[in-house]
Amino acid sequence: MGKPSTTKIRLIDAASVIFADKGYREATVAEICEAADANIAAVNYHFGDKSNLYREVWAYLFAEEATRNPLTADFSDIGAEVWLRRFIRSRIENIFDTGFAGRLPRLLHREMGEPTEMHESLFQTHLKPTHELVKRAIKSLIGPEITEDQLKLAVHNFMGLHIFLNVGHQKAKKGELPDGPKHRLPSFENLPELANQVETFAIGGLLATRDLIKNTGTIS
Repeated sequence: MGKPSTTKIRLIDAASVIFADKGYREATVAEICEAADANIAAVNYHFGDKSNLYREVWAYLFAEEATRNPLTADFSDIGAEVWLRRFIRSRIENIFDTGFAGRLPRLLHREMGEPTEMHESLFQTHLKPTHELVKRAIKSLIGPEITEDQLKLAVHNFMGLHIFLNVGHQKAKKGELPDGPKHRLPSFENLPELANQVETFAIGGLLATRDLIKNTGTIS
């Protein structure tokens, strides 16, 4: 990304870093304005208040993510399996990105751990559409035989892989984990190997689920 130009974009960009690193409650308008080289009055002028700026940050980061990793709603050109592989890989790569792409996973971690009053509306607006696409892709991969309860469980297990990694990574980065439990987290030293393993495990689990349902009608 190039350097943000307008005052409004500079504020959103600076706020995306500070909200992601400190959380909504700990971040201050003053430090955001200082980082954006803007007057404090500019936040009220462009956004009305801090909460609206926070909403704009979410929209900004999700829009940028959609540009970098577009999720088409039609799987027919590449197939559901390829779509799901690309999805899970992009999420893993973002989690460990030290630049712009890493801001969104940090922000999500903060909001999940310290929910704001905007929590439900933000998730409905920005996360539910993605969740529904993943659900459709998994159903397409496994087939029409899958029941709604089986599908819910498959989506939960698939999404849980990168959510667990994000929680562990963010906590480890900030020193929030005691020395003892760190060994329970996977090694992040070789990101391509980690991404390959998670992708293989995620898709392998879905394909195994598909076989179980076709052969037995259950997933147990």
